[in-house]
Amino acid sequence: MQLKNKFTLETRELYMWNYECFWCGKNHWDCIHHIHGRVSTSPYNACPINNFECHIGNGKLMTFEGKRKLSLKNKAYLNSVGYEPTKEDKVFLNKYKQYYA
Repeated sequence: MQLKNKFTLETRELYMWNYECFWCGKNHWDCIHHIHGRVSTSPYNACPINNFECHIGNGKLMTFEGKRKLSLKNKAYLNSVGYEPTKEDKVFLNKYKQYYA
């Protein structure tokens, strides 16, 4: 089955042992969401959330504060699992650095 989000298998596997929806904190995530839209497949642009309860129809996800919340949570998670950013990840992080300040 081809997924629509285009995240690599490596990126999807980073979240294999995570149980927390990065938006609400509940143990019910079921999709990986693009934090900043489909601009990058970097793991730093990915976050696990519940599709129906926390993603669809949630306009707060696209606000600066919503993106910042997810960006910070995701970066902390990736650090905790020992993920080392690639050259492309570093370009992404630099482009969106205002969300990590």
